Amino acid sequence: MNFVPVIIMSLILLAITVLLAIADRLLVNYGVCKITVNQEGERKEFLVQGGDHLLASLTQNNVNVSSSCGGKGTCGYCKVKVLSGGGEILPTEEIFMSREEKRDSMRLACQVKVKDDIEVYIPDLLATVRSMVENETYDPKLRWRWIRANIAEEGEARIRINAEDRMRIYRIIDRYKSVPGPVVSILREMNVKFSYLPEPALRAASEHLNIPLSELLRIATFYDEFSLTPVGRYVITVCLGTTCYVKGAAGIVAAFEKELRIKTGETTGDMLFTLKTVRCLGCCNFAPVVKINGDVYNSMTKEKVPELIKKYRGASVNA
Repeated sequence: MNFVPVIIMSLILLAITVLLAIADRLLVNYGVCKITVNQEGERKEFLVQGGDHLLASLTQNNVNVSSSCGGKGTCGYCKVKVLSGGGEILPTEEIFMSREEKRDSMRLACQVKVKDDIEVYIPDLLATVRSMVENETYDPKLRWRWIRANIAEEGEARIRINAEDRMRIYRIIDRYKSVPGPVVSILREMNVKFSYLPEPALRAASEHLNIPLSELLRIATFYDEFSLTPVGRYVITVCLGTTCYVKGAAGIVAAFEKELRIKTGETTGDMLFTLKTVRCLGCCNFAPVVKINGDVYNSMTKEKVPELIKKYRGASVNA
């Protein structure tokens, strides 16, 4: 098969795309455009030179919009409600939009181009994340679950942030204030204290640190050690690295799922066990390896799973 014509055609299409991009940037003049921003009960207006993407224009004018993907249109965090202007919805936006979001004009700021005057409403980042969860327009591993009016969903435990808890959060923050880059250490201690990072705790930390909540959320979703949902008293971690996998780690995961009646990433209804997998625990010579909190179990087999679960259930009763 001769691939030369295909290669030539691909190069021609690439050249056309580049030329169109240059023409759009240099030859088309959109003039000065007014951007009106409604955020956190405040209204702000400023003028920009048209032609840039909305996210860039907002960032340059000190309007905080979360964008973990750096403007590549791969995360969906930078959604804003376009009240007027904005042009047509692009195909690169549609994959991150539900039918309801299209109806409400909730669009990606990194994809909307400023070609004329535009007015937007920027929702609370947590509202954006909740919408993404409800409409399943993002990775379900990053789902947040919230308590409303301190009423937990049936079968789920939730931790309230009372005045005492709030003061403990402030004390944790004060201990790290003089340390460079303290946020990760602060979140780590909070994660240990609550067994996850509750929304009220993150809000309290945001206020006390004077750091946007979106920044804390970005860090919290980046590191695997942090959890945005409650985890059990015992976190079972099964290594799925190459050596462990070859020696039957997948069967061990299946055995835990069967014994606990949950899937990987879930927590039992009694909040006793959470099941997780990792790519390496650094114990390849003793594969397969399972870690439960700080305890490491070498040469694990699926036959040992029921007895191990029984051991920890018993420990919880006697605790």
